[in-house]
Amino acid sequence: MNSNWNSISGEKFGRQIWLVLITAFLIQGVQAGTLLKRIHVDHAFRYQGNEEWEIVIHGNDGDDDLDPDEAVMVVFDRPFPQEGGRATRPSSEQWNFLGVAANEDVWIIPQNFNPFVWPGWRSEGAFASYYNNDARLGFSAPFVGISVENVGYSGLGAGHYSMWSNQTGGITKVWVSTADGISEDDVYYFSSGHAHTNQGFSDPGVYRVAYRATGFLANDGGDPPAGTRLVASQLQSFYYAVGSYAEWKATYFEPHELVGASSSDPVPEATRYTGDSDGDGIPLLLEYAFNLSPAESDYRVLTPDSGEGGLPSVRLDQSASQPRLVIEYLRRRAEGAPRLSYYPEFSSTLESGWAPAGAESVFPVDSTWERVVVVDESIGHADTVRFGRVRVELR
Repeated sequence: MNSNWNSISGEKFGRQIWLVLITAFLIQGVQAGTLLKRIHVDHAFRYQGNEEWEIVIHGNDGDDDLDPDEAVMVVFDRPFPQEGGRATRPSSEQWNFLGVAANEDVWIIPQNFNPFVWPGWRSEGAFASYYNNDARLGFSAPFVGISVENVGYSGLGAGHYSMWSNQTGGITKVWVSTADGISEDDVYYFSSGHAHTNQGFSDPGVYRVAYRATGFLANDGGDPPAGTRLVASQLQSFYYAVGSYAEWKATYFEPHELVGASSSDPVPEATRYTGDSDGDGIPLLLEYAFNLSPAESDYRVLTPDSGEGGLPSVRLDQSASQPRLVIEYLRRRAEGAPRLSYYPEFSSTLESGWAPAGAESVFPVDSTWERVVVVDESIGHADTVRFGRVRVELR
């Protein structure tokens, strides 16, 4: 599935015609959550007694705890393990739980240390040791269970989430896989304290994963006997932004605005590809593609040669013997946005006949952006009408 949007302008040789939709709305302030990119944190479940739990993102390096509803963990869309979380699924059938085909991309947060976001699992409280007859365990320990009860997703793919552990001897122990739906088996057990697992994401996008912790109390005042009373936490969502576009959105919007705060909430209109949170008439995907902000009404066209953001500039070059239409636009560098493509095109009508531009001139701007200039190869005459556009595709 692809999402396409066009930025279109036209020229009639001798005069200029801009085809734009201009709308006016009240500008609404946009506030983002905290983005966690290169840090060791934990999903922390703290039993406080009297059926009360505190659930936070625990900072392991002296950092303050964070409210999970106000933070987003970022998974970079760069090669794993040196640069980010994008890996290739092995061909063996044991990896079907990831929800992607063999040799396809999958995004992971690894069990073992990595220099990017590295979230573990932490429980605090006096939990009893008991025999867990789950087929993946079969021994006694003070287990705390972390169940996945629903997953929200905003993106172009299926949005499957998984969790597994690496065991000695190359064995993979799968705890959670939403590729076959969510059931009571989608639960991770660990001895109370601290642990790490692998987490997998089938596609780029924003994920909201709702967890619930359970455990048996070691001491409940003697009534009932220790180890016989099961306590369960409230359901708590944690948010993950997978890939460059999801990370960019998380820079501007609160976590619940990216994917919905609960399983019954749809993806908010403002953060869909067609969303226009700042009321400037520019869809969200184009704001991302051309270095504009969804937090302010900043409709503008790129200033040739020097502009740092704006819709593509389409102008008439009359310096040569025959006038030519020229498109100039900013483009995100491929290494930073590998799933975003730009297609400059020209046509004599708006309805059909769009043809790809020819050779392009590319000028580096910085580590994120480059400037692209293309020239219409069609020769213009006095009555010739030509249009130019840049089609943007997010895969």
